[in-house]
Amino acid sequence: MAKHKSYTKEKKPNNPPKPRYTNQANLFHRDVIAPLERRYRQCLQAREYESARALLRELETARREHPILIHRNERVKIN
Repeated sequence: MAKHKSYTKEKKPNNPPKPRYTNQANLFHRDVIAPLERRYRQCLQAREYESARALLRELETARREHPILIHRNERVKIN
């Protein structure tokens, strides 16, 4: 049997990963609006209507700001 010829090929370094971006409005919704909605629903379930009313006011002001961020379409780097 013949021996196989060994190849010595130098490996190239891998390319760095591409940076990932997301919309600023998506982050705002995830960090501000979604937690307010969760707390609001929990207050309604627990029949704590006074605290639910206060959360609803906060939620409405946050929801007014959200379309403005969507329109700006600012990209933010994530990772």
